[in-house]
Amino acid sequence: MTRRLRAGVALPLGAALAVLPSALAEAQTTRFIVDGQAGVGYSTNPFVIDDNDTGSAFTELSITPQLVRLDEKGEAALSAYYRRTDYFTRYDSADSYGVEARARRQLSQTFNAHAVVSYDSSIIGQSSYGLVGVLDPSLPPDLGTPDIALLGLRQRQKSLVAAVGADLRISTRDTVNGELRASRISYADSGILTSSTTKSATLGWSHAVSARTSVGLQGSGSWTSFERQRTSGAFYQPQVTLTHQFSSSVTVTAALGALFITSRTPLGTTHSTGISGNIFACKAGQRSNTCFRAYSDAQPTGFGDISKRQGAGLDYSYQVRENDVVRASVDYSRVQETSNLLQARNASFITGGASYEHGFSRRLFGGVAGGYRRATGGGRDWPSDLNVKVFVRARWGDTQ
Repeated sequence: MTRRLRAGVALPLGAALAVLPSALAEAQTTRFIVDGQAGVGYSTNPFVIDDNDTGSAFTELSITPQLVRLDEKGEAALSAYYRRTDYFTRYDSADSYGVEARARRQLSQTFNAHAVVSYDSSIIGQSSYGLVGVLDPSLPPDLGTPDIALLGLRQRQKSLVAAVGADLRISTRDTVNGELRASRISYADSGILTSSTTKSATLGWSHAVSARTSVGLQGSGSWTSFERQRTSGAFYQPQVTLTHQFSSSVTVTAALGALFITSRTPLGTTHSTGISGNIFACKAGQRSNTCFRAYSDAQPTGFGDISKRQGAGLDYSYQVRENDVVRASVDYSRVQETSNLLQARNASFITGGASYEHGFSRRLFGGVAGGYRRATGGGRDWPSDLNVKVFVRARWGDTQ
């Protein structure tokens, strides 16, 4: 990762770190958890590369610590992970790691603020389930979407994301909210790919129609500067928003609007329009949880343009017994080029997986996980990957 961070990254980073100490200082409850996992498995194509002989068995070790401090006004948390995979044949060992600090604080009866800083370094397209026993499935690190246009290149992507935001209740039914975000994406030395810095801003308003329903308006803009000379891009998304609670266990949040994209490259400037939107719906039961998500927006790519992206996913978990859990998920994502770059590509990626985890005790678990991945599009015959892993997991610290 480059040593130089632009001012757009440094300011949100400093603001986010400034929020953390005050939240930690007043915390009343502390939870510290460390999950360690070891596994052995086989993957038919661990990096989704285009070759005839790609399969290998592997061993995998990972550790995920998390520290959370809570009080009546909010929370502050620090989490990290490290994963190392060693392949028996064909590939060198590969590791990935990341860290996230986040804080959420109620500063007054009408004003709430939040901040997050996260860093991740991983190889795009590497097959791994990571830590199967998720510490808190409702709060995953927000590290941005991997650039699926780079699948098969075995490129390491480093991502630094910082954001600060707040919401202010201006009446009994009306709330305004905003967020400033900056990210830095960098790659290993490559003549094809280019690193980038992105700054974005979001401003919204919501009105409570009833105790269960809110509607509103939201606008966001994103501006990207690439390291390649004369290359930049931007996109804008005005949207209508809706939140509705169908019952105590079913909530839906959605947004729908327009998408305006501009990509500037050495070959010229292109403009593109489309539909932007997202939907997130969850149903929580006594033993099972089901969540559906879908989106349509844009993102900068490692090739140096702004591409449209669409995706959808479904997650399901079922608690068979107190410490026995079945999990399954399926995801589909797609990127579409909007520039005239020759190396830019369209690509689609589908993944599906399932796992079963048995608890031998409150601190020792074991299970099996398997999955399938395949990319399509771009006028080429993309490879697929079928993988399976047997694992054991141990937990230290708070087991609540």
